[in-house]
Amino acid sequence: MDALVLACDFDGRLRTAHAIGAGLPELHPEALHSEAGRPFPMLFGPDAVGRALDLFADLRRMGLVLDRPLASPVEQGGTLYLSGRRDAEGLVLTVARVPMAVRAIAEQVAGEDPALALRVRALGAVRPDGGGFPADEASVEALFEEMSRLNSDLANAQRALAKANSELAASNEQKNRLMGMLAHDLRSPLQVVAGFAQILEERLDGRLEDAERSCVERIRESSLFMRHLVEDALSLAAVQAGRLRLVPRPTDLVRLVRRNVSMNRVLADGKAMTIELSVNDDALGTVEVDPAKVEQVLNNLLSNAIKYSDRGALIRVTVGATPEGSVGGVPHARIVVADNGRGIPESELGQLFQPFGRSGTLGTAGETTVGLGLYICRTIVEGHGGRISVDSAPGRGSAFTVDLPVGSANH
Repeated sequence: MDALVLACDFDGRLRTAHAIGAGLPELHPEALHSEAGRPFPMLFGPDAVGRALDLFADLRRMGLVLDRPLASPVEQGGTLYLSGRRDAEGLVLTVARVPMAVRAIAEQVAGEDPALALRVRALGAVRPDGGGFPADEASVEALFEEMSRLNSDLANAQRALAKANSELAASNEQKNRLMGMLAHDLRSPLQVVAGFAQILEERLDGRLEDAERSCVERIRESSLFMRHLVEDALSLAAVQAGRLRLVPRPTDLVRLVRRNVSMNRVLADGKAMTIELSVNDDALGTVEVDPAKVEQVLNNLLSNAIKYSDRGALIRVTVGATPEGSVGGVPHARIVVADNGRGIPESELGQLFQPFGRSGTLGTAGETTVGLGLYICRTIVEGHGGRISVDSAPGRGSAFTVDLPVGSANH
């Protein structure tokens, strides 16, 4: 009989190789002793190394592998049969050209290396009646039963996971619907409150005491702030449900920006700030955008600029066309909202446009944020096929730039 006995450590690295008969020339037995420390699967060549690695993984996991067929490294060598066992010393493997050869291999090794023969006999566990390999049927049966049990447990776990995922998806859908309903039902009354506050301020101009005027301004300011939050909640629910839709139509972007700046001056006046609007290109004309969504982007950027700037600060809003070729050579409309506020540390810039990402910088009047505004801005701008970016540093303020393609928006 021609065979090999391989003794390896627990990591499968070869320690010794014992040849039986002529050994297995295709495995180069004369070089095996110089290959000590080499992983044994590498002995079987590129065509069989994958299955040898699978055998090694099974051997480490189950402790016993019986007559695993592997292709010989040379075509004329045919099939080799590997058996292996994990014991207290490491791994012991037999390699033969025929199956059920462990008993015969143990007898051949006994006269030369009794200790190794004992390890091979334990691998074969030959029955006293000479019935041959595999004799340790109880061990094989136990392994089979354990594998069956594990497969059954895995199937049960997969069914439970699928059920939990289904329930989670349904719960998430209900949550998104509830958020959308609440936000939608809150938006209209808040807009009414802000509108009536403005009407009161205009009609009672000159007849209100300073304290009374301050109260009316606070009502309008707070209702506008809450409306911004509601708009963000609506947009977040739509994004999470995959239903954020843009309805682009020809829009006078300059007019839209002017109107939005005028509305946000109410918030700025509360902190004695000035919003300065600069139009670089009156010939910009109409652009194809969703005006409500673009106005939501402006609301978020302006409210942030007001929130993180000190009293009396100057906020500059610029609208116009991008420099030629600055955005992939495609014409874009550009809106820049810049402030001279506290600025944002470089380490925090990367998380600004992520859900619930926010700077550690506090609002100058103690204002708080949930970190949704800029994420919503990014979603809307990128939905139009545009991009949003920020340039900021502590003590230098922040400048947010929105570039929108002058053309049809993406749906």
